[in-house]
Amino acid sequence: MKVLVISDTHGNIEHAKMILERIIPLGVTTVLHCGDYVSDARLLEKFYPQVTVHYVYGNCDVGFGGEYSTVVTIEGVSIYMSHGHKYGVKWGDYDEVMIDALAHETRVAVCGHSHEAHLERKQGVLIMNPGSLTMPRDSRYPSYGILELKDGKVIEAKILQIIENNKIVEHPTSNIFRSK
Repeated sequence: MKVLVISDTHGNIEHAKMILERIIPLGVTTVLHCGDYVSDARLLEKFYPQVTVHYVYGNCDVGFGGEYSTVVTIEGVSIYMSHGHKYGVKWGDYDEVMIDALAHETRVAVCGHSHEAHLERKQGVLIMNPGSLTMPRDSRYPSYGILELKDGKVIEAKILQIIENNKIVEHPTSNIFRSK
């Protein structure tokens, strides 16, 4: 099963809708929204009732009330979800996210907040930050993640970018995952 991982939509779901229109026919039935505008995650649930949307609250979701982290299990893979603002991810430090993932006995952690794509394996934990679909800080192109899960294993993890004319290409960060 393939899972769409997004974050930091900040009130603009046009890219998310475009991606979903392309990947739902390919069998994607789950979205992980890593916060900052959970209202966007709720809109995606309404527009795409056939898709399960899991989400956590971010620093820009103050007043909505809800969880800033959670664990979801998909295809036998437990995934720790957090926005990341309570960690040092804005400065490229994913150690605390990894520690919480291990504490929750998960082998995958997804988060956002930095608006910069990040993908690595550290102490047995796959850490993914899909970047931002609306305000990327690591390039001029919006980005998102795809996890392929099967039988309790991560088959593939990659980050993609939307470039000119809505063309989809792999983010350079994805190469890091493959090289380890």
